[in-house]
Amino acid sequence: MKKIVLLICLVAGISSCEHEDALNIPDQTDKYGVLQDTPTDPTRHFIYQFYQQYGTVIITNPTEADYKFNFTSDNGIKITSPEQKEDVINAGIDFLRKSLLDLYPDDFLKKNLPFSIILAEQIRMDAWGETTTLNSYASGSFIAISNITSALKNMSQEDFVKLRGDINAYFWAKYMLEVREVFTVPEEFYKASEAVVSDIYSGYYYLGYESPADTDFYHYGLISYNTDSSYIDEEDPDSPYYSLYAPTKEMDLLQWINFVFEKPQDELQGIFDKYPIMKKKYDIIREAMLASGFDLSQLEL
Repeated sequence: MKKIVLLICLVAGISSCEHEDALNIPDQTDKYGVLQDTPTDPTRHFIYQFYQQYGTVIITNPTEADYKFNFTSDNGIKITSPEQKEDVINAGIDFLRKSLLDLYPDDFLKKNLPFSIILAEQIRMDAWGETTTLNSYASGSFIAISNITSALKNMSQEDFVKLRGDINAYFWAKYMLEVREVFTVPEEFYKASEAVVSDIYSGYYYLGYESPADTDFYHYGLISYNTDSSYIDEEDPDSPYYSLYAPTKEMDLLQWINFVFEKPQDELQGIFDKYPIMKKKYDIIREAMLASGFDLSQLEL
């Protein structure tokens, strides 16, 4: 993918010079600061070294040119750049390392990282009038990670674990599966839950009226409910109202990958001992990731 991006730029440059008497290519500026090392600036030094090691640019001050288009199609997102302060950017890079990069071996990163990783304060899906905020986003040439703000330094462990799960769920279920198409989850993953309830992924299977905390999702091999179609009203704590529906297949996969990147192996084992269906679905995901070069069972959280 990185080579394709660079090739397109080269072809565009050659085409623009087609009718010139001689090919004259001016010196190109180092737009992202990855071609020259700055040892006295730890942030720029890390970005330089990261590019040298993985061939991936870490963009800390993105413009529309960095994210708006996936080659010719509009991604439909709006990215707000992080506050350009040293402590904010440093905290963002540290967050990127802990939530994504440090979880994978070098060979896997070298093979699978995109052309760029964009740090963002906020990622908003603006397509078709939607204003959904995202913790992560993947396109043909980049991955974007949001929540890079001054609040990072005071983030609770609980919030960090949730964001780590969201980021890796998007990395696998969107980038590796949909964008790169190098990660494939077999139908057996979904059939395990369909063996409990045949129409569980129909979009209208009713899980009940109890709170999510009291609903036994694991019985079905699920992690949670359908966040689009379910209804939760807890405005009156004395009389809350719940109406929960099962997730779609796409949502189930996202929730599952989030789940395995939230919980350490010993906690997962306790769940698997009680719910064999959960162990079965975990093993299917593990085998699928293993085929992509990553052993989920070796993940250290």
